[in-house]
Amino acid sequence: MSPLPAHRTPNEWCKLLAGLAVVFALFQGLAHALASDRGQAGVLVAAAVIAALVAVEGLAFGQSPRAALVSLGIGRPAGRGVILAVGLSLLLLTVIPIYAGIRGAALAAYPGWPWLLPGLFAQGGVAEEALFRGYLFRHLRQGRSFWHAAALATVPFALAHLYLFAILPWPVAMASTLLSIILTVPLARLFELGGNSIWPPALLHFTVQGAVKILEVPGDSVMPLIWIGASALIPYLVFCVNGAQR
Repeated sequence: MSPLPAHRTPNEWCKLLAGLAVVFALFQGLAHALASDRGQAGVLVAAAVIAALVAVEGLAFGQSPRAALVSLGIGRPAGRGVILAVGLSLLLLTVIPIYAGIRGAALAAYPGWPWLLPGLFAQGGVAEEALFRGYLFRHLRQGRSFWHAAALATVPFALAHLYLFAILPWPVAMASTLLSIILTVPLARLFELGGNSIWPPALLHFTVQGAVKILEVPGDSVMPLIWIGASALIPYLVFCVNGAQR
């Protein structure tokens, strides 16, 4: 991590937040325009987001495209981060069949779900992690402790999700926003344990977002709440692992 000062100038803050706002607007606008609510056009959305972030890093922070991709965490991840992300994802995925078994209910998969997985991973995993961990958290982390940077990152992250209240029922929007805020900390931890790579948090983020878009217990309104609770708790097991965290 570059030892840059924590105290940015007002101009630097404006560039950082303006870049976040522009790319997030592109992300949401493109996903909406392409009706990509289950990753139908997720690969295209992710490609556009990464290209936009590379442009922002170049225009606002003077990085070459190659350096920007490395800074955003697109490169090869550390093995420990990947192993942790896989383990947490698998543990989380056991929640749905266990719940269905307890209820004696059958699971139903969304039609054509295998074809949706690459797009869901690209959109809900890669694009969001490139924006919120590779771009936002990384910039905030420079010159700050992990917890200070993670706490600061929750503010623009929460503001970015206020649009949910305009498109979802209020309780669902509130639960989704709170879960997103809660997840920022373990996802940031995975980002660092993966060697400042977006791939480990992208895998876990994809699992949290994608599982309930693929699997459901028909007619059951409790399962989504169980999933939200599990998704808020299980990722914090990442803090049981020792590693650099200052």
